[in-house]
Amino acid sequence: MGEQHRVGTPTGIELAWRASSDAAHPDEPGNGHKPGPRPVLALGRIVAAAIDIADREGLTAVSLARVATALGAATTALYRHIRSKDDLIVVMRDAAAAPPPDMPPPDPGRWIESLAAIAWQIYDLYRRHPWVLQVPTSGPPRTPNELLWGEHMLRALSHSTLSAHDQLRAVTLISGYVREQARLTLDPRIADGGDAVTDDYFGFLGTVLTPNRYPMFCRLFADQANTGTIGYTDEDFQFGLDRILAGLAQPHRDGHPRPVRAPGNR
Repeated sequence: MGEQHRVGTPTGIELAWRASSDAAHPDEPGNGHKPGPRPVLALGRIVAAAIDIADREGLTAVSLARVATALGAATTALYRHIRSKDDLIVVMRDAAAAPPPDMPPPDPGRWIESLAAIAWQIYDLYRRHPWVLQVPTSGPPRTPNELLWGEHMLRALSHSTLSAHDQLRAVTLISGYVREQARLTLDPRIADGGDAVTDDYFGFLGTVLTPNRYPMFCRLFADQANTGTIGYTDEDFQFGLDRILAGLAQPHRDGHPRPVRAPGNR
């Protein structure tokens, strides 16, 4: 991944790589800074201010003008670094997804536990920055921090018996599962609705589900123990993660997969 321009790469992706390089090597020549005192306004400060706004008020509150105001600068001053809100959001999303700088390297000798720990860290990142889930994504990962999480997972998998192709599949499977479960957990209609939303949901189902068409649902929901909540908890997340990791571990367990947990985790 050099610094040269990549033909056909969207500007936002280019900026995400520049921001990541600047963050990783703030004092190296060629990172976009001229020798001498740092400029008051830099891409990293712009992105950090935008993330702060999104964390506090949501993604819709972010605009170049609002970020400029937060930094005490004119909106035109931001154009030296970033030209549109769309590009800013791409960089924000990647910066917010950065792995912790003190994150210990995965242990390939305990790759199942390492994958579990990585999945929980990504899940917690979504919960700290829920607006990230509102940013549309398409195609394979292309931004530096998104790829860095994949790098950590591949390093964890490096001593497994999975083929290289299946290791990539495992990364896609885990990444997609974590994102979807975080989306469900953070759905405001569920997270903020409480008992009223639960009662409304099961009340609605009671008017449309019939035993002849939905016999299994009707049998389950006849027991009030199964209609207490529609929330998604840490236990729900762990249940699915266990099933995924047990399946990946099956070749290592002589056909007898077992649930796994990250050390010291929930």
